[in-house]
Amino acid sequence: MKLLTKFNDKEISLDGYISTHENQVTTAIFTTFLPGAKGDYCLGAYYGYAGGGVNDGGFFSIDIENSVHKHIDFYELDEMYEDNKEHYGVLESLMQKIWHFVDEDEGIMELTNNGLELERDDDGFWISDNFDGDMLAEISELWSISLRFSN
Repeated sequence: MKLLTKFNDKEISLDGYISTHENQVTTAIFTTFLPGAKGDYCLGAYYGYAGGGVNDGGFFSIDIENSVHKHIDFYELDEMYEDNKEHYGVLESLMQKIWHFVDEDEGIMELTNNGLELERDDDGFWISDNFDGDMLAEISELWSISLRFSN
């Protein structure tokens, strides 16, 4: 399945990762590569279980050429609107894509009808064909959620 989202009347390709355990979503991440005149970026949004009955999320930016990894929380995203509207818009679009597949009700995250259509493996994972979990190793150390790729 090829995932796309619209931004500024252009379609951009997405990659994603969703893990579930006992029919509850534990982590959802969507990423895209954004080529630019100042270099290529990997932008992403994530949301998931942070422990203690709390879910948390945020955004990240990876400057591929300079190997700069930046975690962006919701407050920083609001500040980004004035400085970099393009990255802001893409990050907002990625978070909206999470909510296209995942719903949260009273702290419990479950797949939406769209999310139920994703083919998950026996361990409860859906990972798009080009999702690069290795690239997220450094940035994921800054998150309160944890990634797992097998039980």
